[in-house]
Amino acid sequence: MKRLIALFCTLLLIVGAMPIMGAVAEEKITLTFVEVMTSPERTLVLEEAIKGFEEKFPNIEIELVSPPYETAETKVASMLAVGQDVDIVEMRDNSVAPWINNGFLYALDELVANWEGKDDLVEAALLAGSSIGDATYFIPQYLYVKALMVRTDILEKLGVTEMPVTTDEFLEVCKKITDPEKGQYAFALRGIGAPCKTTDVMWVTEVPEISEDNIYLTKDGTFYMDTPGGKKAVENYYTLFKECCPPDSINWGFNEQINGFVSGTTPFLVQDPDAVGNVSKSLKPEQYTAIPMPLGDSGKRYLDYGYAGLAVAANSEHPEEAFEFIKYMISGEVNARICEFYGALPVSKAAYETSDMFKLPVYKAWADEMEDENTVFTKFPLEDPRFAEYSSTVHLAAIQSYLLGETTADEFIKTCKDFWGY
Repeated sequence: MKRLIALFCTLLLIVGAMPIMGAVAEEKITLTFVEVMTSPERTLVLEEAIKGFEEKFPNIEIELVSPPYETAETKVASMLAVGQDVDIVEMRDNSVAPWINNGFLYALDELVANWEGKDDLVEAALLAGSSIGDATYFIPQYLYVKALMVRTDILEKLGVTEMPVTTDEFLEVCKKITDPEKGQYAFALRGIGAPCKTTDVMWVTEVPEISEDNIYLTKDGTFYMDTPGGKKAVENYYTLFKECCPPDSINWGFNEQINGFVSGTTPFLVQDPDAVGNVSKSLKPEQYTAIPMPLGDSGKRYLDYGYAGLAVAANSEHPEEAFEFIKYMISGEVNARICEFYGALPVSKAAYETSDMFKLPVYKAWADEMEDENTVFTKFPLEDPRFAEYSSTVHLAAIQSYLLGETTADEFIKTCKDFWGY
């Protein structure tokens, strides 16, 4: 009997010492967090956020690892592959598929299901988190979504006071303000550097029922360019280039686009929110703004979303505590502070209410787009290994040949369709 009592007491001690599932551990622990978008300035911002977390959770210490920017993703992948002690990893959208497929990441579904704060996330963030794989493996920390940036001061001088709402209105305004003899054009074309990330977002709005899983397909599996609306968009883009863009813009990348917009030569620019940081160095807030991407014949705008986020490593011994850190990093004020530095869109709805920067009119377009009932989020097939070749080589060569008049719209569409085999 004494032995049974002793055994029972021992079991009570063991059970009492075990951590409660789903709760933050009470003992002092250290979590290793590896960033990938390393820069001295940005690391300081992360360290500031980490300090706030450690003050809130004094039993958790965060060890920040900051590999050089150029090799950071390779370094993280190697650490995860060999099972090195890593708890939280930062990741770009291009790393998500291979890291999930290699089993590097912890499935967060149960933790997300019990997370009251998930309702504060914008829709695109929730979609991105479960967009690849059979579970939620990461939480976006910030987003990149296209909007139409506008030099309102230039348009006013040229007699345009109403912003275009539809693609047809946009093309007409561009034609109206273009005067090559005066060096005045309308649109800052993206000629090089994966121009498909701009053209496809501009074009799919003419086509109804685009798949939410693949921007190149309609819901019935049709290649979107191979439709009446798709062909209209392709032909209108040729008109836009020939009649409303500087001829040399066929070779413009990001920097040239920004220069054209800042100079006023091209007062319309399709870009992500991080362009605002570059533009604001030369222009005053009252000189420019952004508006939602124009609506085409479908009545919808189909927006791709780029992102970077945070994930828990599959071999972490403290996944609940690691997820607690992720929740803190994307909470309203913290998320806003990090995004203010980086120029990307916060994933927290509260950030748009608490941050003076994201209350500015220029950011309202992105907030409006993400909440608009006419916005449908779709995605490029980044997980398809062919996409890199398509965006950097096949589409680039085909669109340049088309805009230069060397091929027809039908030939351009056929080239793109044949590559994908849709």
